[in-house]
Amino acid sequence: MDIDVTQVQPYAKDELWSPEKFFMPERSHLHHLKPIGLGTPMVECLTSYVTRLADSHGVFISILLSRIINPLLQQSFVKNSTGRDLKPFFNRSHALNGYGTIATDFVEVLNQLTVHNKLQLLTLIPFSKILVTKGLLRSHKAWCPECYQNWKQNQQVIYDPLLWSFNDVKVCLIHQHPLKYNCPHCHYQLPYLSWKSDLGYCSHCYQWLGLSSKVTSSNVQTVNQERWVANTLGELLTNAHQLSSKLTQEHIQKSFINVVHQVTEDNIAAFAALLKIPKNTCWGWYSGQTRPTLSTLLNICHCLQISLSHFLMQDYQQLALANDHKKLTFKLQYAKNTRTSPKNFDLAHLENTLTMILSQSPDSLPTLKDIAQQLQVNRRVLSRHFPELCHQIVDKRRHYQHLCHIASIDKCCLEIKEAIITLGKLGEYPTEARVCELISNPGYFRYKKVRLLYKKEVQSILSRL
Repeated sequence: MDIDVTQVQPYAKDELWSPEKFFMPERSHLHHLKPIGLGTPMVECLTSYVTRLADSHGVFISILLSRIINPLLQQSFVKNSTGRDLKPFFNRSHALNGYGTIATDFVEVLNQLTVHNKLQLLTLIPFSKILVTKGLLRSHKAWCPECYQNWKQNQQVIYDPLLWSFNDVKVCLIHQHPLKYNCPHCHYQLPYLSWKSDLGYCSHCYQWLGLSSKVTSSNVQTVNQERWVANTLGELLTNAHQLSSKLTQEHIQKSFINVVHQVTEDNIAAFAALLKIPKNTCWGWYSGQTRPTLSTLLNICHCLQISLSHFLMQDYQQLALANDHKKLTFKLQYAKNTRTSPKNFDLAHLENTLTMILSQSPDSLPTLKDIAQQLQVNRRVLSRHFPELCHQIVDKRRHYQHLCHIASIDKCCLEIKEAIITLGKLGEYPTEARVCELISNPGYFRYKKVRLLYKKEVQSILSRL
C-alpha cells in the first residue's frame, strides 16, 4: 500500500517512550503490483496481471497458481501440481477475464494477497448483470504486434489489454490494424496462461511477437465497423467503475423498450425488420424473457449510431440532435408484401383422386410427394385432411417395395448358383470376387441371406473333393 511520506511526522523525545504503537499499514502477501490502464480503454486484463505478478516474484505461473493462489480459492480450479495437470486450466484460462465463478474467486483471492480493491475492473465482473456468456470472450489470445513493439522500444511495461479479450474486437484501438491470433513463427494459437508465460513472447516457441503489421483488409465498410466496435467497447471499459453500480438485470430490457419506442413507436415487427432479425427474437428481448448477446447489442447500437454506453444509460441526445428530431426516425427498408388470401381446396376432388390412386396396381402407385405435385397442393394438406387414405397408400407402396426387394434377393441367389456352376466347369475356384464379376448386383452380398447361400454352395463343392 502506498504511503504518503510527507504526512508522517517524526517522533518527539517523549513519544519514543510512549506505550502506544505507531500505525503500520497492512502488509500484502504478494507484491502490491499496480494494474495498468485503470479507467482507460486499454485497461489490463486479469490474466496479464497474473503473468506480471509471477514475473515480479521471479517464479513461473504454474508455481504461483498451484502453491499460493490455489489453497485460498473457494473451489479448486487448479490442481496441486506444477506439471501437465495444469493444462486443462490453462486451456480455459480466458475465463479469468470474464465474470463467472472462476473470475470472481480469483479476484477475491488476488485482492487479498496484493491488498488491492479494484482488480475486478480487470475483468468483466462489473457487467455481469447485462452481458451474456455466449460468444463474449475468445478462447485464445489476440494481440497487436505494433503495440508490443512500441512498448518495448519505449521501455514500457508489456501487457495484454482486456479489450483484446473480446471476441468482437478485431482491430487495435490505437493503431487501427487487425489483431493477430497465431504466432508468426510457429503458427500456434496461444492460451492466455501457460507454464512459462511471458508477455509479448510466444508460449510455444518463445519467439518475440512484436512485429510490424500492415492492414490487409480491403472492405472499408467492414474495417470502419470494426473500428467503431473497438471504440465503443473501449468506452464501456473506461466507464466500468461508474456503470457497475447502475446496471441491473432489467437494464437491457428498459433500454430496448426505450429504443423501440423512439425508433418505430413500439412497432416490434418494424424494428426487427430494420435490424434484419426474427420478430420472435426481438419480442423476447422486449419482454425481458431473453437477453441479446454482446454481438447483437453492438449491431443494434451500430445501426442506431449510438455507443453501447449511451444505449445502456438510455442517453440518446446525440442522435436526436443529429437528426434534428425530437424522436429518432429511420427509413425502414423492408418489403411490404400484401397478404394473399388463403387458397380454397376442393376436398371432395382430392378425396376421390386419392381413392382412385389407391385402387391402382402396386407397381404404378406414386409417392405422396408426386401426388401432391400432380394435384398442386402441399403434401401436408393431404396428410391433414385425409390421414387414413395417405397411410393406406404409403403402406401399400412399402409392401410392394418389400416384395420387390425379396424377389431381387432371390434372383441374386439364383445368379450366384449359376455363377458357381459356370466357374466349376471352367475349373476355377468360386471366390467371392470371381462370383461378383458374374452377377448383376454384387452389392447384394451385404445381405445375410445371400452370404449364407454363397458359403453353403462353396462348402458343398469342397465336400465333394
